[in-house]
Amino acid sequence: MPTVRIRLPRQTHPKLPVSALVGEDARPLELRALAGARGMVRLVTTPRIQKPGLSLAGLLESLHPGRVQILGRSEISFLARQTPEARRDIIESLCRKDIPCFILTKGLEPPPELLEAAESNGIPLLQTPRQSSATIADLVRFLEERLAPNLSLHGVLVDIYGVGVLLLGDSGIGKSECALDLIVRGHRLVSDDVVIIRRRGGVLNGSSPELTRYHMELRGLGIINIKDLFGVAAVRSSKDIELVMRLESWKAARPYDRLGVDELTVRMMGVEIPYLVLPVGLGRNLSVLIEVAARNSLLKRKGYTPARELAERLRQQMEEQAAALDGARREGRR
Repeated sequence: MPTVRIRLPRQTHPKLPVSALVGEDARPLELRALAGARGMVRLVTTPRIQKPGLSLAGLLESLHPGRVQILGRSEISFLARQTPEARRDIIESLCRKDIPCFILTKGLEPPPELLEAAESNGIPLLQTPRQSSATIADLVRFLEERLAPNLSLHGVLVDIYGVGVLLLGDSGIGKSECALDLIVRGHRLVSDDVVIIRRRGGVLNGSSPELTRYHMELRGLGIINIKDLFGVAAVRSSKDIELVMRLESWKAARPYDRLGVDELTVRMMGVEIPYLVLPVGLGRNLSVLIEVAARNSLLKRKGYTPARELAERLRQQMEEQAAALDGARREGRR
């Protein structure tokens, strides 16, 4: 499939303060702070976590900055076997590294030297009653969602028949008006004006900024709240992006695709997504066209492409006519 190049803003790589690990969104992790509360502003920069086993034995080069450090039974047992002086030296050497926080699992009690070092160095020491394996799995999922690279794009994201359709185009082309018409027809708004896109594996997920969630700007009307006007069924907080459509003013000289055989894609954050260009002109019902494009996308996922089927039927018909004409010529020669 031919790939279309579009200008995209630079990706941002978010960082997460340790305070988010004890916030409302992280309640399933069951974390509570034991010491080092003034270090809650420290930043977690990667979703990968670490158990500092080798680092406790003195191999500090194996300690990666920006990672949450998990202390389970094996780590605490190793520290317990050391003398107080050796334990203090080990812990202080760890604290001199760029560590966002320590997490004690299984409700284990920390050595007094660890409490003291965490408090004096301003490194949060958190505790959870959960097993290490469950804590690590859920923590990685939590961090992957919040630390995924993202970009903010000017556009509108709508859920149409379960297909996430991202509408792009110049300001004033009619993206919000199309989205409003689609909402009236029973579809759902994800974001208007600004779409925050995050990559999760091989999938791009779009959402709205917290400040403008469920709101839409319409020239002549101003700001409206879709959730308040049409109910909770008319909105959703996020949606995977499966089709990108660019709205542009009709250009008579441009040869727009009339068959749909040459399917275009656009590459965003390393992911290829089907791409369509929809010309905007007088008398065109854009919302219906976008709705049909979403339906057609669902058919293509099932392996059915109407344009290719028609092309195949035409090819077969031409071959049959050519064979009949060739047969008639042979009969005429006899």
